Amino acid sequence: MKTRLILLLFSSLALFYPANGQTSVPRDKYTLLTMPYNKRPLTLYKGQFQFNAGYKFAIRSRSYDKDGNLVILKDIGTASVYHYYFFEMKYGITSFFELSAQTNYMKRGVREVTENYFTSAAENINVTTVTETKGIGDILVLGSLRLPVTYKWFDVRASGGAFIPSAKYEPEQPTHKVSNITAASAFTVDYHFNNKTGYGVPVWFLSGAAKFTLSRFSLEADFRYRKPMDEGSNIRWDQELTADKTFAYSSTSYQYLLNSSYDINAALYFQANGWFNISLNSGYFHSGGGWTEFWGDKYKNREEDLFVIEPRLEIQISPSLTIYEVAGFPVGGKNIDGPFYLFMTISYNNFPFFRK
Repeated sequence: MKTRLILLLFSSLALFYPANGQTSVPRDKYTLLTMPYNKRPLTLYKGQFQFNAGYKFAIRSRSYDKDGNLVILKDIGTASVYHYYFFEMKYGITSFFELSAQTNYMKRGVREVTENYFTSAAENINVTTVTETKGIGDILVLGSLRLPVTYKWFDVRASGGAFIPSAKYEPEQPTHKVSNITAASAFTVDYHFNNKTGYGVPVWFLSGAAKFTLSRFSLEADFRYRKPMDEGSNIRWDQELTADKTFAYSSTSYQYLLNSSYDINAALYFQANGWFNISLNSGYFHSGGGWTEFWGDKYKNREEDLFVIEPRLEIQISPSLTIYEVAGFPVGGKNIDGPFYLFMTISYNNFPFFRK
């Protein structure tokens, strides 16, 4: 209900401002599709369709502890990589109001330090643990509204919507196994957990952005805020190693409240020429405020903080195709992984209902 009210509010505001407030905007496709970043508003033009597909490759080689100290994961043998695929569609209802929908697919495996157990009964047990997380994420539906004036040097945008809990979120049954059995008391236990990526509950999403341009330079700042609408319920798998070296599983349910989180970014852009734009972004992420139930008691989720620096490139290779490339460098944080990542996005733009 609340999501429909937000979309209705955006639609009402869009209808309140007449379309002739954009009379000086050129209406031929080529001019609009080749508009450089320093001359573009913060939403699509009326009738513009955009499809974005991106891929992020991240190397989880660093982490930050609760005191902000850097931990080099490759030194302790727990470094890993993850793959993230991003898909988004946008459409300009007017030149100051757009609708969008996005989702993603993510795959990540995290290996913990191998542990060795020696008991008084002369048992020699090695334990390895891998937690794999993969799957399609929830769908985010957004409405975005900008200033109803022709963009010259200043613009403001506000967006609102929600993540719809469309993805699987309950973990699948683990696939543990016992290997390297050299004797009844000497073997390796390989724990393998299979998690999903969905939130499990609807999550509000609000964001805003402001942009200032002077000649070829632009300064853009934005924030994004996520808050769960309600508590959720999930399952936790328990396992028992049997005498014949196999596992028996059982599941129990528990309650949880997702952390609320926000991002703040500030970026400086330089439009080198009509088809090439470079920028440097600084970003801060914070997450906290949620809890997770264990054996009937609620335990506060850890708070997370991360600072990153991102050099970016925008290259227009044709009127309809643009490539965006981002490199992310963590510079500080608390209670969080700090991966280095590369993120490339291909953006297709067109005006399907324009003839010119």
